[in-house]
Amino acid sequence: MKARTSRQWIVPHEWMVLPMRQVEWIERKGRLVWLAEVFSALGMGLYLVALIAGNWWATLIGWLLIVLFKMPLHLFYLGKPLRFWRAIPPFTKAWKTSWLARGMFFSTVFIAAGFVQLLMSYIIINGVASGAALDGVTFVNWIASILAGVFIVLTGMYAGFAMSYCKSVPFWNTDLLPLVFLLMGVADGLALLMGVGLVTHDVDIERLESISRVLLIVNALLIVVYLAHAWRRRSVAKLAARDLLVGRTALVFWIGIVALGIVVPLAISFATVFMESDIARPLIVAIVCHTIGAFALKYALLKAGIYKSVLPEAL
Repeated sequence: MKARTSRQWIVPHEWMVLPMRQVEWIERKGRLVWLAEVFSALGMGLYLVALIAGNWWATLIGWLLIVLFKMPLHLFYLGKPLRFWRAIPPFTKAWKTSWLARGMFFSTVFIAAGFVQLLMSYIIINGVASGAALDGVTFVNWIASILAGVFIVLTGMYAGFAMSYCKSVPFWNTDLLPLVFLLMGVADGLALLMGVGLVTHDVDIERLESISRVLLIVNALLIVVYLAHAWRRRSVAKLAARDLLVGRTALVFWIGIVALGIVVPLAISFATVFMESDIARPLIVAIVCHTIGAFALKYALLKAGIYKSVLPEAL
């Protein structure tokens, strides 16, 4: 048997010399991550906006989006749903390094604080308590509202932080990503709150539309800045930006995000300014398009994630 030489030949694999798409978070079982993050943004935006506006039914729907959709989808992706408690302090120290563990903690605290806030608000609105008891309920509601508001923002943003810390995917590795998730989520929440208002008739839709117009323009500019930033960076980030604009993900980007998520809702919002009545139908169209845009945004960002090669890039 021949003795092995001291120098071994390195056999280069494709992933070592070429940029490769990430599929863990967007294909097959990874689609659960995509859906979980969409509902995380929708729940975060709706709950936060409704909490500020003081709309109880909308805060309930936002809370349910996290409890019934976001959390189960994430837990099913992990594969051991009944062991989720192992990712929550004090049962683990993973929160020091893992954004996944931090996100689980943020979501759990929000669910608990949000439940207390909804319960206390219900008691106040329906006059169940009075006198000293009402003062206590109001104080607890105030504390729970602050906690729920802070932790729902963290719940909606932590995926952006997790992706931005991924140095192997340069397109995600930017501080702009958490801001994109936050502002897009708030815009989604405004759209959904207007939808709730069409049913409950206790929402100032005209005011929400004016805020939404500004936020849609800001989000459009933020997307332009994000893509321009990626284009000027290393070749793999530029490759991902090109994929969004003219590549395999371009259809989702231009139709799902730009057309349905921004242009159509913005055009309808400006058109309703000149409409004296019957704005419900166009508003429903705008809300549906905006929600489709929320799904398209997370899909496109995850789909455009491209790992840089291990060996020096050859682009």
